[in-house]
Formats: sequence, structure tokens, C-alpha cells
Amino acid sequence: MSDAEPVIHVEGLHKRFGQHEVLCGVDLDVPAGSIFGFLGLNGAGTTTLIRSMLGLLRVDAGR
Repeated sequence: MSDAEPVIHVEGLHKRFGQHEVLCGVDLDVPAGSIFGFLGLNGAGTTTLIRSMLGLLRVDAGR
């Protein structure tokens, strides 16, 4: 694990679409200089997470 300052920090991210909770309390730190990938089945929330981190999608809770 690297001690580098995270370039991406996500804390307690929640997102719903209607009654379907897609993201439930996601916490994530990606340190500077690291290579990171997202893997998941269709409908697992990977695109929703990335769009939320980029500010393209408003989340219901978290930062």
C-alpha cells in the first residue's frame, strides 16, 4: 500500500434510481501514481460510480 496522497477520495457514496440502490456506502482512495481498474458485471454500478466521481451524476449521499 502506498503512502502517497490520494488523487481520488470517495467517502460514503450512496446513489439510488427509484427504489433500486446502486451504490451503498462506497469508500475509495486511489493514491497518486497508482494504476486502478474497475471490474463488475452489467448493472453492478461501475459506470454509476465513475460518473459520480467525475461529477456527471449527482449522488444521494457521501462525498
